[in-house]
Amino acid sequence: MATPEKAALINVKTSERIEFQFNPETFSLSKSSDWQANQKDHIYDIPVVKWKGGAAMKLEITIFFDTYEDDTDVRDKTTKVEELTLVDSEEHEPPKLKFDWGGTLKVRGSVELQWILSSFNTTYKMFNSGGKPVRAEMKLSLTEYATEQMLKDRSRLQSPDHEKAYRVQPGDTLQSIAWHHYDDASLWRPIAAANNIEDPRDLEPGSVLRVPRIR
Repeated sequence: MATPEKAALINVKTSERIEFQFNPETFSLSKSSDWQANQKDHIYDIPVVKWKGGAAMKLEITIFFDTYEDDTDVRDKTTKVEELTLVDSEEHEPPKLKFDWGGTLKVRGSVELQWILSSFNTTYKMFNSGGKPVRAEMKLSLTEYATEQMLKDRSRLQSPDHEKAYRVQPGDTLQSIAWHHYDDASLWRPIAAANNIEDPRDLEPGSVLRVPRIR
């Protein structure tokens, strides 16, 4: 019988692999999007909503450590994980990580997700005769990490074949217009530049904007 593959966190910079002593029974992924309702009077059964942006994905894992049979301090194992929240002396921030268990987690089918260990909670459950902990439960919360360039690279840009005109609707923002036409809210700047808009929050309902092609 083959030995089960151990789940692990991988330091993106150093490629160091920190394996869990026991594989988790479960892990959970969560993500939320910010949809805001138009606060003005409306005539429909439900309010008109506009997408305002997405939150980073969350990864929650509970893992266990046990050194009872060895009679060694379980903190020798838990500390390696806990230290992933500490600042790297060269990067001046905690390390970026990948979660690997049967392969790394991916988005859009091919882009490997990166994470930061945003919090941990370690509970020590058993102690030896000398008072050293020999059993621990650790709850990990990881937050999705990406730079602006990484997000652009993985976005499915849906550029129009030619320049379009768009009539501004109540509640519109440049971000929501960019999302509607490009499938990427961060691409609002080309629209602002094409229409000489200095304040992206100052859109007049009824006005017509040029929506340029993204090359």
